[in-house]
Amino acid sequence: MPSASLVQKSRIFSPTYVARINAQLVSPAHSQIVKPHELPSALARPLQVAHYQPEKLPQYLAATLSYGLIMGHPFMDGNKRTAFFVQNQYLKALNSPGVVPDSPLSKAKLDNVAELYNDVACGTVDVKGMANAKCG
Repeated sequence: MPSASLVQKSRIFSPTYVARINAQLVSPAHSQIVKPHELPSALARPLQVAHYQPEKLPQYLAATLSYGLIMGHPFMDGNKRTAFFVQNQYLKALNSPGVVPDSPLSKAKLDNVAELYNDVACGTVDVKGMANAKCG
């Protein structure tokens, strides 16, 4: 059973919240949800994993969320960007370092993140690989 704190923090990441993030990331284009059932499905993944595998670390829970957004492709555009932002915010909500924890943020680190997210979208990296990736 996931902790009450995890459940409470996960509720912050509602479909409305994530859709608003996507809208800001794809602006000036319009955000459009093309698979309406994939968004809540992706957002439910961390709680489901925490329920059945309570030993999983926050990095894995956040990776399941991001993986669900990338592979579920709920938005017309900006799925990987939205996944990155949401994964980073989810980790911070769980008091963990973000996707790229070290500062300063360099172009090389951003290139590593972009490559990781593209590999997920291509199907060459799974959730476990995403959770274990070092982008810093």
